[in-house]
Amino acid sequence: MSPRTQEQFEELRQSRRQQIMDAALELFSIEGYGHCTISNLAKHAGISKGLMYNYFNSKEELLAAIIEHGLNVMMDLFDPDHDGVLKSEELVEFIRKVFSAMRSNQEFWILFFSVILQPGVRELLKEKPIFEYMEQFTSMLMEYFEKRGFEDPYLEVITLSALIEGLGVLLIYTYPTVRIPDEILQKFEERVIEMYR
Repeated sequence: MSPRTQEQFEELRQSRRQQIMDAALELFSIEGYGHCTISNLAKHAGISKGLMYNYFNSKEELLAAIIEHGLNVMMDLFDPDHDGVLKSEELVEFIRKVFSAMRSNQEFWILFFSVILQPGVRELLKEKPIFEYMEQFTSMLMEYFEKRGFEDPYLEVITLSALIEGLGVLLIYTYPTVRIPDEILQKFEERVIEMYR
């Protein structure tokens, strides 16, 4: 068997890193971020504590990586051409893709929202680039609503954000006992799109 190339090594590393992040997201949502230890996280991920430190220096760094990953997914949907300008078709596509992602990968987003809403998590992340994402999202939406003549662009930013995040919170509180029918979620998606098309 030939030795691994640098590219194969990096793919394996990224795969293992994602495995750890997925396991940690699940454990953070079940036990709460504050109660998890590195030992428990390593055990849940199926690796040794020492190996865990090869990928993340601390529990805080692991949490930040999980949340940054989720926000990267959102920003890639929001500004797919990375030009910092939101076009009408991009906003519609963003809304469609966010709602589709929440429907198709419901468990991930339920875990994601449940972790970021936990006490103490926000304070841990205030020094991280997460708030840069939020500022970019807000400023692009503000510019979009201003250019389209909305009376109160900031109110529209808050409304759209609350509709998307509210769906995430609703999914948390209803999961797994109540599953909102896809047809209702699709109607909600269309209603949101019509508000901002």
